[in-house]
Amino acid sequence: MVTSPEYRHVPTGTLALLAQRLGTVSASPSTWYRLVRNYGWRRPRLRVHPATPKVGLRTTEADEMWHIDTTVIRLLDGKRAYLHAVIDNFSRRILAWRVADTFAPVNSVAVLLEASRGATRSSAPVVLADAGRENVNAQVDELIDSGVLRRLLAFTELKFSNSMIEAWRRSLKHQWLFLHSLDSVATIRRLVAFYVHEQNDVSYCPTSLCA
Repeated sequence: MVTSPEYRHVPTGTLALLAQRLGTVSASPSTWYRLVRNYGWRRPRLRVHPATPKVGLRTTEADEMWHIDTTVIRLLDGKRAYLHAVIDNFSRRILAWRVADTFAPVNSVAVLLEASRGATRSSAPVVLADAGRENVNAQVDELIDSGVLRRLLAFTELKFSNSMIEAWRRSLKHQWLFLHSLDSVATIRRLVAFYVHEQNDVSYCPTSLCA
């Protein structure tokens, strides 16, 4: 019963009780676990997952593709702050960021415009974003229609995720922000400014050296 595909969906402890009800085996769950361990029986539970790419999107020059993301940061009093940030795929530099105390699409437009002012390529950078309303709205659509930027939606127009910026904001939160008392939006702005400076100007190294 342990190795039968017929019962692979049944946990071992429950399987022991089922066997008792069926009159097949009369033994406690602890006896089942001990026999499974002693005899090395393996449950037929090989998981089947779709193939996932091992390497994400990689560009060949700066300002070819950007990633934008908005994340919520909770303050000690329960209020929320919203961090909008843009990262360059090639250099891994944070090109623009903003911390706001309210959720508004204009903040996504503001960081994209700030990033675009420092762009070095003649062609419009591609912005990879998720399909949240902070990235798909009238204000951002107007910016895209102006030709300043091009937009791709992760997992909608492109099979890849927006993992680069998501990984950065996870590191920002868990390795830095959550180590401090987040008592105000001003505190969050100060902490984010320090972290971005450290990444861009202190610990930053060229992509060829950080590969």
